[in-house]
Amino acid sequence: MTRMQNCLTAVLIMMALGGCRDEQKVKAEQDTLVNSSLDNMVAVKGGHFQMGDFGPLIGEKLPFSADRDNKPLHPIELSDFRIGKYRVTWGEFNRWLVIQGQGQNDYYQEIMNDKDPDYAPLKIALGDSYPASASWNDARSYCQWLGQVSHRHIDLPTEAQWEYAARSRGQFLILANSDNYWYFEDNKARNIAPSTENRPVGSYAPNPLGLYDMLGNGTDWVKDWYAADYYSRSAGKDPQGPETGEKKVIRGRQGAPSDSLTMTRESMKPDEVSGPPSRSSGFRCVENDLSIK
Repeated sequence: MTRMQNCLTAVLIMMALGGCRDEQKVKAEQDTLVNSSLDNMVAVKGGHFQMGDFGPLIGEKLPFSADRDNKPLHPIELSDFRIGKYRVTWGEFNRWLVIQGQGQNDYYQEIMNDKDPDYAPLKIALGDSYPASASWNDARSYCQWLGQVSHRHIDLPTEAQWEYAARSRGQFLILANSDNYWYFEDNKARNIAPSTENRPVGSYAPNPLGLYDMLGNGTDWVKDWYAADYYSRSAGKDPQGPETGEKKVIRGRQGAPSDSLTMTRESMKPDEVSGPPSRSSGFRCVENDLSIK
């Protein structure tokens, strides 16, 4: 073998070893992300509950909400599931994008690249420990990828799963914070976040089920298409929402007390991304079909 051939062989070996190291690094990043995500899921025992505005069942027997889309109250049965204790953070979301060979989403890049000093507080909210703002399409892709690589049935939560978990297994809880009480002041002990400011996930006390930021600190995408009349025709067992639609359901917003109830429904187009100081479009994942693993 000539000297030139020896050099070429050495270069090819180095390139191959470099490629292996890159693949090993990506695999290690992937394993870390998957394992931490699975470790941060809370088991939720399934059961029966009344979904929607349950005001007529308790207290003064009057609706808590003037909205029509959270009515009629209807019985739901859910199977066991596990749900993310926290919303997916920017650190996790951006790590996933790197693993996928993609760059940060347009919202992240727009805020980071803007020189306006008014954007400084928003840049803080792009820190690795803060809840990510993503489109529904990316949010669902993230959860389904998590399921594919872990060989589990992982997706966005359905609207029924989200409400059941927010109400700590369907209890008559009006607010999805630590004690079902509204605080107008920012109080670290209460899982209440100012509606115009995001905080790192886990900054406030969890709800009784052990879930953080089900009220405030952004919002959660859920799996379902939105339809204002869906509650009048919902399936009674593990409902999945309408088959089609134009917008996806968003849950967990904090605004005025009347906008922050566990039964409040909002919607947004699946390709849109919203961040603070409006409703930050975050998400958390759910593991289903626990009995077949």
